[in-house]
Amino acid sequence: MTLNKWDPLRDLLDFHERAHQMLGVGFHEGRKNRRGKWYPVVDVIETPEALMFRAELPGVGKDNINLEVEGTTLILSGIRNLESEPKMAVYHAIERVQGFFERRFNLPGIPDISKVTATYIDGILEIVLPKASIYSERTVCVECSD
Repeated sequence: MTLNKWDPLRDLLDFHERAHQMLGVGFHEGRKNRRGKWYPVVDVIETPEALMFRAELPGVGKDNINLEVEGTTLILSGIRNLESEPKMAVYHAIERVQGFFERRFNLPGIPDISKVTATYIDGILEIVLPKASIYSERTVCVECSD
């Protein structure tokens, strides 16, 4: 089981935004810009042969995703940039989050880093880390394929 780092400030801001929505505060008075660090949702599945990670990364280009294995840690990071704003437009709400993200997962076993695969289809990144019996201490960058 992987523990996720709790971010109390993010929870507080999300609660504040939901409270504004429930109380009917005008849509122009909410948070104007959703830039900064965000955390994609990730499912972690373990089978006898491998660990699988499925991350929701809609709107993140394949070239903006970084995937690394450092010892027994999987690091998923990247950036999501929204399209540029039209010159003569006024946003009434910005709900999609943009900016840098990073997730770190402590792996319960030793991965076979020579057989790691990653596929990115329709905004879902699937990473498969086969389990290994021999420990290898090195950092590996993994390429995503279509």
